[in-house]
Amino acid sequence: MEKYAEQIRDKDFTRKSYSCFDEYPLLPSQALYIFDFQEMSIPYQRGIERLLGYSGEEFNFELFNHWYHPDDHDRYIHLLKLSNEWARKLKSKPFTVEASIDYRVRKKDGKYMRILRQTTVFETCFDNCAKSAFSFISDISKIKTNTNINLSLTDGNSANVIFEDKEINPDLVQFTKREKEILLKIKKGLNSQSIADEYNCSKHTIDTHRRNMLRKSACKNTVELLGFCTQQGVI
Repeated sequence: MEKYAEQIRDKDFTRKSYSCFDEYPLLPSQALYIFDFQEMSIPYQRGIERLLGYSGEEFNFELFNHWYHPDDHDRYIHLLKLSNEWARKLKSKPFTVEASIDYRVRKKDGKYMRILRQTTVFETCFDNCAKSAFSFISDISKIKTNTNINLSLTDGNSANVIFEDKEINPDLVQFTKREKEILLKIKKGLNSQSIADEYNCSKHTIDTHRRNMLRKSACKNTVELLGFCTQQGVI
């Protein structure tokens, strides 16, 4: 971030007012803030002290350098670099692309909380480089209990995923004996109807197995599923 801040240090921009966030609805499990890349500062935040315990002065760029869980360091830094690279590449207009990442952060009391951070560009320089970003964070500790860290970039207009990087723990992916048999038949090129005929069941039953396997592996399609299962030695 320091390098990017130096690159845009002298670029002109039109400053926006933060007043639009004064009445932004927040639940007790949520907070928001603006991060200024050019000044490496957080000029505006709401709900941070209630959610994480940090005062306005304590919630700064220096805190970002060490508030994540030590076990998440390598993965978090990797995804942070990816998201920054995509932000510079896309040069998106404000509120058109959303970057979502979930990870563990340390609260002021020393306890860790898993948050979902949704970020979008708020201000841009005249050459469309991001000048500041708006981030909305939510406590998802009770919703997500595993330690995987995932990143996704979504087009705000179409809702299409532009890019994603998901972390999957293969030890947590368990396929049934029947699912493994179906995977092998899919690998051989058989479609759902052909597999159903072999098992004397309906195509709907085979399709249900396939959907369950996609859900378990967090894969988007059959090609990804076969690649994942081959890599992990499932088939």
